[in-house]
Amino acid sequence: MEELFDGRAAREFIAEKFQAQGDFSIIDDETFEKMLTRVQALDRAYMEQSGVDDGGVYDDDAAYEFMHEAMMREFPEHRMYMMRLVEDYMEYNEAYLESIGAIDWE
Repeated sequence: MEELFDGRAAREFIAEKFQAQGDFSIIDDETFEKMLTRVQALDRAYMEQSGVDDGGVYDDDAAYEFMHEAMMREFPEHRMYMMRLVEDYMEYNEAYLESIGAIDWE
């Protein structure tokens, strides 16, 4: 049975994946929390803009570009990490969505 999307649960799930991975431990916790909060908000903004909630298709490439460009502008001191951060975020978010049965592959 499909569960409803819970932004807080998604954030916890995603944060745990990043923590287990450990690749971003060189970034201070406060900054990383801001980055994670922002990339999640950008993903939501992309979905609203593209009409995903109204039956539109989530275009991974377009979503990535949207999030990556904004994150590069907003966190210029960490530009070298943004490609990986956005890619990992998208992978972990997809894993969360799969775990609650919220992805329709049709």
